[in-house]
Amino acid sequence: MATTDRLYFVTRTDLSEGRRAAQLLHAMDVWNARFGSQGGTVIVYGVSSEDELLELLPNGDSRTVLWREPDLDNEATAFATDAGRMNLPLLGRAA
Repeated sequence: MATTDRLYFVTRTDLSEGRRAAQLLHAMDVWNARFGSQGGTVIVYGVSSEDELLELLPNGDSRTVLWREPDLDNEATAFATDAGRMNLPLLGRAA
């Protein structure tokens, strides 16, 4: 079930640190445009590849937005969701 006080982001660790930050901001922009700003806690996870990112996209009752980066041939680079906690490493921490 979706939560309303937390927003979860997932981005790819195979991107540079600066690019990861940009992709997360893009995902936040899409989230804000679709659902409005979020004022609660933000949690950011990292995954190793585009395939893993796409496999983790929630379905069901959650609200989720996916960002595809035009400068990277529209590869999926980040998503935001209110689906709830994931069993993933936080960005910047080893698995």
